[in-house]
Amino acid sequence: MNKTAKKVVATILTTVMTVGAATVVSADDLSITLSHQPYSHALPSYIGEEEGIFEENGLNTEILWFSSGNTQNEALGANEWDAGACGTPPAIAAGIAYNAKIVGFSVDDTVSVDYWVRADSDIAAISGEVEGYPDILGNADTWKGKTILCPTQTSAHYMLIATLSAMGLTQNDVSIVHMDVPSAYTAFKAGQGDIVALWDPQSYQAEEEGWVKASSGEASGETMPTVLVASEQAIEENWDAVYAWVKNYYEISGKYKDDIDTQSEYLLQMQLDNGIDTDEELARRFVEDRPLPTLEENVEYFKGEAGNTKADEVVNKIVQFFIDQGTYTDDDMTTLKENGLGVLEEVCPLSARMVVNQVSMKMENERIRKLIDDLRKVLQEGI
Repeated sequence: MNKTAKKVVATILTTVMTVGAATVVSADDLSITLSHQPYSHALPSYIGEEEGIFEENGLNTEILWFSSGNTQNEALGANEWDAGACGTPPAIAAGIAYNAKIVGFSVDDTVSVDYWVRADSDIAAISGEVEGYPDILGNADTWKGKTILCPTQTSAHYMLIATLSAMGLTQNDVSIVHMDVPSAYTAFKAGQGDIVALWDPQSYQAEEEGWVKASSGEASGETMPTVLVASEQAIEENWDAVYAWVKNYYEISGKYKDDIDTQSEYLLQMQLDNGIDTDEELARRFVEDRPLPTLEENVEYFKGEAGNTKADEVVNKIVQFFIDQGTYTDDDMTTLKENGLGVLEEVCPLSARMVVNQVSMKMENERIRKLIDDLRKVLQEGI
């Protein structure tokens, strides 16, 4: 690297370190309130608390538990939590309504969501009629007008709309009744509704009831990662704690990724503590179906130019889908871009890219961007 490149690098590093840098606090001063649902994407946080890992690393945590991303967002609106995990659709809703930010990606939720009908449903009697989607049962005629029990503004809602779209239908062609998954399971079992959206362990229990899987996230052809999110206030005022949580989250996830026994034990405990009817066998099946994420996998979402990463692609695709369905507008997409929902570029410094403190970036965005662009030009010219 020549003198010019070295000078640009030095200038960037000085700027990042001195302009609007987050306040350095002692480890004992870091505290964060976390928002979770009692499913796989909560396991690293739950294990971190139960094993004392957060405390050992100087991070004081409190976990608030919710039944769905929808209820998480309601609490976010009341500023009840700093960061947490949820599906991508509720994260997008939080970005539009509350300027929340995605700070990482977690467990793949695609395999989690299924849509069930009773064995005597006319949907169950038809297969292979939805062109290009061989695993979706029924057709437009049998789905149209049905009452569907489903938590709205969630991954289940998004993939339900994708299933309907595959048949040329929209959510206006059915009646969607908002219920959290445990309530929907109980209501469907009692005879309410024609179709029910479930995720595990209720999906496993649906099999035992003899219900028929009419569609699923995988059947709809969509991919749905869960995400780590942080509130705007936490990013601006408590960034060190957000950073520490995400860093610990991926370290714990990596440590226990292949330890199915420990994961199963903690998932069972976590779900029973939150009133979910499950058992050891279901808990083990759950974690085997949903591998915990690694930091390296997360970094893959953020590689590339800002605005043109895998993370941007995932978020933009889902938002555009909802726009096409009439749930969101083009103005909402603009709001997301202006607010930067996208994604905080890199939370953990384990990639080949430059890591910029987000508070610095917010305060001195233009100046830092110009310096980064200057560095890129110098390196591309090979001077």
